[in-house]
Amino acid sequence: MTRVLHVVEHRQDYQTLRSVECLLRGLGEGFQTAVRTIGPGGNCRSIVVAIRWLRQENRFDVVHAWGTTALTAAALGTKTRMVYAPPVLMRPPDLRWLRAVMAYRDLQVVCPTGTMQRAMVRAGVALQRCHVIRPGVDSSRINRRKDATLRTQLGFVPDDYVLLGVGESTPAASHHDAVWATEILHVLDPRYKLLLWGRGTQIRAVKAFARQVTSSDLLHVAEERLPQSADFEQLLAAADMILNTATGSVATLPLAICMAAALPIVSTVTYAARELLEDHHTAILVPRHSPRLIAQRVLELREDAALQWKISDNCRAEAYQFHPLTGFLDQYRAMYRQNVESAPVEPPIQSVRA
Repeated sequence: MTRVLHVVEHRQDYQTLRSVECLLRGLGEGFQTAVRTIGPGGNCRSIVVAIRWLRQENRFDVVHAWGTTALTAAALGTKTRMVYAPPVLMRPPDLRWLRAVMAYRDLQVVCPTGTMQRAMVRAGVALQRCHVIRPGVDSSRINRRKDATLRTQLGFVPDDYVLLGVGESTPAASHHDAVWATEILHVLDPRYKLLLWGRGTQIRAVKAFARQVTSSDLLHVAEERLPQSADFEQLLAAADMILNTATGSVATLPLAICMAAALPIVSTVTYAARELLEDHHTAILVPRHSPRLIAQRVLELREDAALQWKISDNCRAEAYQFHPLTGFLDQYRAMYRQNVESAPVEPPIQSVRA
């Protein structure tokens, strides 16, 4: 029996929370899992409490730390072998602390993208201790059919053309540009509407910006309009097209989920997005970060039904090939088992593009 403890910061991004949830319930026979959260409302109200608890706890074979605070608690509170999942955006102080921990602890780093792995290696993390395990898409959560009832609840009418912004509203997600691009389209055709999930540190700023640039009912925020909190996957059944306006490091799971839903995608170009998307194959890519150009690409894609079908089919196929939940779980099973062995840890088998 391999016993795994997940140490998680209380307020984490959607990709982290979904990954932990899948690992807690999906590893299956031969694994025993538990989770400890740090912060107000969590199991441990502070990092000091978490360290004290970990020093008294010796039931686990592997401690999996999610985020810098969790890494600190695990490094100072336990001598158990460790796996570390870094946040999407690693600051220089976080990298220096990670290298310091790796100098005296048996620690394996797991990155969700090759882009992050390369950044880690450039920052001094040994390649043999830095692995790629892409987040897995739980297809059972995705409804590919349009849901008229959901659209009505979100405030849309049947003729509206709904653009769904990807994931949480963060600085790197740049949902301000999604609002601006949709406003350009809305001037041409008032049926263009933008749907945002409503989570993330920038959602209030995005709403304020929308009020400045338009007086119409252009922006619909799901968390405000639905009677109860919704998962991101649920919103796909209300969308006609995906709009990814990211300018920096964002979680890739929401974009992979959009691909699995077989919706046409217009996306800006980032290193992480290029790992998932290919121009005129799985998306229409916008080479320059320009709301006007984003709006133009939306119009071009909407006018080309054959290209929409091609992109949708390719997206669904590649999401299942490169982001399957079974592959995600298999790779973590291998990672955890290798960590409890005395032999050096080998990288788990990775799904890579041909």
